Amino acid sequence: MMSTITSSGDASVELHDQQHKRGCLFYVKRGLLAVVILLVALPVLGFTYQAIMAPGDAERYPPIGQMVDVGGHRLHIYCEGEGSPTVILEGGAGVAALSWYLTQPLIAEHTRVCAYDRAGLGWSELGTPPYTPESTARDLHTLLGNAGIEPPYVLVGHSVGGKHIRMFTELYPDEVVGLVFEDARHESADPVRTQAEYEADSAAYESGLNFYRVLRDLGVVRLFAVPLSRSMAPSMNYLPDDVVYRLALFEVEEDTLQSKIDTHDILSNDLLSNARPLGDLPLVVLTSTQGLEMQEGWDAAQQNLVALSTNSQWIVVDSRHDIHIDQPQQVADAVMSVIASARSGAPLAQ
Repeated sequence: MMSTITSSGDASVELHDQQHKRGCLFYVKRGLLAVVILLVALPVLGFTYQAIMAPGDAERYPPIGQMVDVGGHRLHIYCEGEGSPTVILEGGAGVAALSWYLTQPLIAEHTRVCAYDRAGLGWSELGTPPYTPESTARDLHTLLGNAGIEPPYVLVGHSVGGKHIRMFTELYPDEVVGLVFEDARHESADPVRTQAEYEADSAAYESGLNFYRVLRDLGVVRLFAVPLSRSMAPSMNYLPDDVVYRLALFEVEEDTLQSKIDTHDILSNDLLSNARPLGDLPLVVLTSTQGLEMQEGWDAAQQNLVALSTNSQWIVVDSRHDIHIDQPQQVADAVMSVIASARSGAPLAQ
C-alpha cells in the first residue's frame, strides 16, 4: 500500500516538474522573441526618428550669431560685450563655438569677445579643403573684416587652435596685441611620421568616423545625446542639457565629419617653426594637469609656447583638457591679464 502511494506521489511530482519546465521554456521563448523584436525594431525606429527629425534641425536650432560670407562659403560668428581689444576664441579640433558657453560671458563682462565656427563646424559652411592653420587664419581674417570686427585682437586658442592663432599672428602681426594658449598644441608634440604613415593614419581616422555615422543614422545620438556625451566626456557635466545636446548633434553632422577629414594641421608646421619672434607680446600659457599626466612631451611643448615671447606666463590648471569648460574663470582671468598688459604696456605679473 505504501509503495503504491510513493509511486503515485513521485509521478505527480514528476508531472508537476515537467509542467513547470514547459512553462519556464514558454516564457524563455517569449523573452527571446521579445529581445529579437527589440533588436530589430529599435534600429528601425531610431533610423526613422532620425530621418524625420534631421531636416528640421536648421529651423529648430538657428545660428545664435551672424552668418558672414568669406568668399564662396559662410562662417558663423557670435559676439558679446563691448570694448577693445576684441577677444577671439579659437576652438579645438572639430568643436563648435558653442563649447565656449561658460567662458564667453565671463570675458564679455569686460570687453567684446567673439567665438566662431571654422569651416564645416557648428553653423559654418564647408569651404575649400584642405583646412590648415594657414587657410584657417586667412578665413578668420576675412570673417572679421567682413563682419566689421576691427583690430586690435587678443586671440585665445584651445588645443590645436593654438596653431591657428599663432599662424594668424604670423600673418597679421600688427592686429594682435596678446595671446592665450589653452592646453594648446605645439608642433614639437606632433609625432614624426613618414608620408606613408601619415596617409595610413589619415585613412584609418576617416574609416573610424563611420562609427559616428552609424550612431547618427540609427538615432542613437539624437535619442541619447546627453547621457552619452556626459559619460564619454565628463567635462560636459558642467554644461546645461540643451547645450550638450546641440554640441552632440553638431559632432555627427556630415559637414563636421567631412571637415575633420579635410583638416590637416601638420601641413603648416614648417611655417610655424620658422615664424618670426613675438618679442614682448603679452602671452599666457594655460596647461591642464591631465595633459601633463597623459601626453608624452606635453611639458616640453608647453615650455616651447612660453618661450615664444619675453613677456609670458605659464599657469598649470587642475583640469581636464577642456579648461574653458572645467575652469572657465581661469581662462577669463588669463585673458584679462593679457589685456591689462596690452593696455598698460606693463609686463605680465609673475
